[in-house]
Amino acid sequence: MAVLGAAGIVAVAALATAATVPTAQAAPVSVDPLARALGYNAFVENETVLASTESEGGIATGGNLVIAGSYNVNIHDASSFTAPGDTEPSALVVGGRIDFAQDPATSVVQVHDYVKVGDLNGARVLNEDANNASVNTHVVAAGTGYDSTPRIQLNMQQPISSVGPTSPIDFEAAFTELRANAADLYACDAHEVVMKDDQGATVPKGQVQQNQQIRIALKKGVTNILSVTGEDLNAMADLVFLDRPSTYTPLLINVDTSSTGDEFDWKVATQAGISGPQAPYILWNFNETARLRIASGDSVEGSILAPYADYSDISPTNVEGQIIARNASLGEVGENGGEIHHFPFQAELTCDDDVDPTANGSTDAPTTGDVTTLPSGDTTTGTGSSGPDGSNGSDGAHGSGGDGNLAATGGDMRAFIITAAVLVAVGAVALIAAARRRAGE
Repeated sequence: MAVLGAAGIVAVAALATAATVPTAQAAPVSVDPLARALGYNAFVENETVLASTESEGGIATGGNLVIAGSYNVNIHDASSFTAPGDTEPSALVVGGRIDFAQDPATSVVQVHDYVKVGDLNGARVLNEDANNASVNTHVVAAGTGYDSTPRIQLNMQQPISSVGPTSPIDFEAAFTELRANAADLYACDAHEVVMKDDQGATVPKGQVQQNQQIRIALKKGVTNILSVTGEDLNAMADLVFLDRPSTYTPLLINVDTSSTGDEFDWKVATQAGISGPQAPYILWNFNETARLRIASGDSVEGSILAPYADYSDISPTNVEGQIIARNASLGEVGENGGEIHHFPFQAELTCDDDVDPTANGSTDAPTTGDVTTLPSGDTTTGTGSSGPDGSNGSDGAHGSGGDGNLAATGGDMRAFIITAAVLVAVGAVALIAAARRRAGE
């Protein structure tokens, strides 16, 4: 019986060991958080005011469009979304009506490609001028003529029936998803970027000093997250990029504006080391900000996700990316809002999903020899193989190390089950051997 007891203890111990090892991790989740914005330079849930100056790509607004100054839309013919039945992209989409009353004197909104208007009450669509000549489409206030102001002026002739009343975009569904994405990204578990001063000392979130230069290094091949407060952004003299964001090395900047009541006037620091070519791989996430104004400073490199915010821009510098907001004022009367350059967000951000609740409270991902499939289909391991963007595997996607790397899909329980089975078999063999010895005594 002593041998039987020992075998039983071995088997039970093996099974207990297997039971305490973390079970399979849930798969990391990759998402293009701005996909529902359809590539528009400005994608707004409700009202948009156009005052100054231009957008290289298209503008889509779910509510009314207020003409408060002269503005150019899709000036680089960058819009790509084409409404069903149309032959040209929808460069300007208005879910509501057009408000011509703000500046009745001189304002002209020039649009390259088509315009779509959900409510044509108070508006008139004309493809003929005062001489009954066939001309490019103008949208003017009801009761006024072809060249009256304010007006929307197309660079081509659009069929009148195509203008409206119709909106090809479901803004409510889009913003439900955009808000969910913003919240998920604010809680994203990925590689945390550390702020450092010009002497190499770490600067924690919320502790950037006035006129301090901040430097950041990115880990290649993974999603990088920089967490800052609004005060941090306004205190920085420069934000220096030691590495450039790219398709496989995107940067998510989560901005906390809670200490100012979720209202923020942004004095944009110079983003040294990057420019327009890197902008498609940078996302500024103002998840819960209710009012966001670009007040002064340098250009914003990257897209702005502020789905709850009343957004305005009175800085003559540029935004190089997309703007997602609840309401938007692009410039103000007498204030130059700068340009919106067409650098739409073009990366997928990857965050760890929830860990299996049966995993004994462990949130650590496997860190040895994990293999992760990148969006291109390339694979890179934690052993130092060459990664995307020419990166070294030691810095590569999901390599070894406990620094918040994204988990590879699924730890494997099979090895532990096999180990337990082998130990049980060893116990059984011991029992048989013992029985034979006793039979021969």
